[in-house]
Amino acid sequence: MVDQTTDYFNLSRLTPQFIYNRFDLWCENFIVLHVHNEKSDYIVQARLLNNHAELGVWMMEVSGRDFDEISQFIFSKYKQIEYISLYNAISDMVLVAKNHYHVILPESYDSLAKRISAKSRNTMSRKKKKAEMEYGVIRLAEYEGEEITEDIVSAYFEMKENTHHIKYGLTCREYLRKYHVSNVYILHFGDRVASIILTCEQCPIVYLENLTYDTELSKYSPGMMAYDMVLERLITKGKKEFFLGGGDYDYKKKYDSIETIVTDGRIYRSFAMRMKYSMIDFYNKHLYWKVRQWKRKLSF
Repeated sequence: MVDQTTDYFNLSRLTPQFIYNRFDLWCENFIVLHVHNEKSDYIVQARLLNNHAELGVWMMEVSGRDFDEISQFIFSKYKQIEYISLYNAISDMVLVAKNHYHVILPESYDSLAKRISAKSRNTMSRKKKKAEMEYGVIRLAEYEGEEITEDIVSAYFEMKENTHHIKYGLTCREYLRKYHVSNVYILHFGDRVASIILTCEQCPIVYLENLTYDTELSKYSPGMMAYDMVLERLITKGKKEFFLGGGDYDYKKKYDSIETIVTDGRIYRSFAMRMKYSMIDFYNKHLYWKVRQWKRKLSF
C-alpha cells in the first residue's frame, strides 16, 4: 500500500540519505510517499515535473511489487504524469541494468589504508616524493559553497575537456546547481593544479560528482592520489559512505569498494505513452542531427 504523507522531516525512514534521494533539499514540487505492506515499510520522495515524476530511489531496495504500487498511486492521483523515471535502484524489476560502486568508510584512515596492498601504498608514497621533488609541496585544498569560484570550475572544465573531450555548455553556477556540488577538492603539486574532485556533501552520505586530473602529470597518478586524500578528509568529517556511481574506473574498485547491480528506466502510464516516448527518444538519438543537416543544405 502507498500513501502520501506530510511527514517530510522523519528522515530516519528515508535511506540511504544523500542528495539524489532528498528532493526536499533542492526542489519545491515534491511529494513524500509511505510504502508499507507485509514486506516493506519505508519513505520515498518523488519529484513532480510537468508531465513526469522522478523517484528518489538511488541505492534503495525497492521490489517490483512496490514499484507497481508506487506508480499506480502516482498515476491515479496525478493525471498529468505520463511516466515515472528512476535511477540506480536495487530491485528485482530490471529495466536497464548497470553497476554502482560505494565505499563504506571506517573510523580511521589507518584502517582504510590497510584495504590496499603494501605495494600499492609504497608506490603511492614514492610517487608523492618524486612529485614533491619536481614541483614542490603536495597539498589538498578544500572549497565549500560560495568559496567555489568561477576560476575553480573553469579549471575543472578545462581538465575534463582534455581527459574526456566533454563540453558542458554551462556557467559555473549552473553546473554547481545542476549537479548539487557542495565541495571541491584541489590537489596541488606546488603551484600547479594536479587534480580536482567534486563532491555532494549535503547529507550524511557523500556522492562523488566527478574527478579529473592534469594529463601531463599522469605518471604520478594525481587522480588516485587526490582520491586517497579526499577519503581521508571524509573520514575526519565522520562520513560513513562514499557513493561513486558506475563505470569501470580502477580507482572505484579499490579500498574494498562494493559493486552493486542497479537499474535505471521509466514506468509508463500506458502502452501508448511508452510508444510515444520511444519514438521521441529514437528521433532525438538517431534523427535530430540528420534533420538539422538536411535543413541547412536546403537553406543554401
